[in-house]
Amino acid sequence: MIKVCILAGGSSYEREVSLSSAEEIYSNLNHNKYTAEILEIPKETSTVWIKKLLDSPPDIVVSALHGGLGEDGSVQGLMECMGIKYVGSKVLASALCLDKYISKTIMRANHIPVLDDVLIKNSSDLNISKDIINDMGYPLVVKPNIGGSSVGISIVKDFSELENAVNEVFLLKDHALIEKFVSGTEVTCGIIENESGLQVLPVLDIKTARNFYDYNAKYKDDNTSISFSSLPKFLQAMIHEISKKVFLLLNCQGYGRVDMIVREEQIIVLEMNTLPGLTSHSLIPKAASMESGGFSKFLDALIEFEMKK
Repeated sequence: MIKVCILAGGSSYEREVSLSSAEEIYSNLNHNKYTAEILEIPKETSTVWIKKLLDSPPDIVVSALHGGLGEDGSVQGLMECMGIKYVGSKVLASALCLDKYISKTIMRANHIPVLDDVLIKNSSDLNISKDIINDMGYPLVVKPNIGGSSVGISIVKDFSELENAVNEVFLLKDHALIEKFVSGTEVTCGIIENESGLQVLPVLDIKTARNFYDYNAKYKDDNTSISFSSLPKFLQAMIHEISKKVFLLLNCQGYGRVDMIVREEQIIVLEMNTLPGLTSHSLIPKAASMESGGFSKFLDALIEFEMKK
């Protein structure tokens, strides 16, 4: 039996999503093949969980951590130091992809279409960038630079709303990333790495009654529609190729998810997720469920690939 440890919880504001992801992973593992346990990392700084790993090291770790130290390469680096195998991207890719501004800068330099943006560092004067922001034109999207699960995202129509939204992000102890709002079809594409290369999961269309795919639409609304993409086949093929290019460019490993928006046959990359949500409402499990074997087979493939390295 392969001993699997699922890391969950942590100190980020995505803690509850992480705990839900861990439960979904645990319930979908083949318990005839794995002995699994969920190891909850507390909100407060603690080394107790690290001692547990050292005292009884697993064969492999599957991380359900989202945001913060769990997704920025810190926990990945700790696993490397402890000599414990773990599923997913390693230190460099984890750090790069969690920082939206840095990862977009890399993609832009490599001719991958991304949205125009301005980064406002925490507690800095927004007025310094006012002319650049006005040139982008409203409406604009304001989001935490390293946050996930669409927490703290706002759509703003003027400078007054922008100031309020930026200050809300600052309260999350993050920098504010301001982007041009673009309407279109929101899509996502999951990727899994195996011995033969990269396998892309089905492209999914995301439809919600809300203004955008926010936290409630992701994790609470039952009427959010996630379906096989209705986009033309040539666009889906382009999405597959762009997703693979982004995955390789940012040095990702194991699996990930690329979020995009399609407008008038133009594909724009929003972000690369190295530890996407794996709850029952999340996109990767939904995409995997549309494939033969479902989410359980997806987890099997991830673990088996990492164990062979």
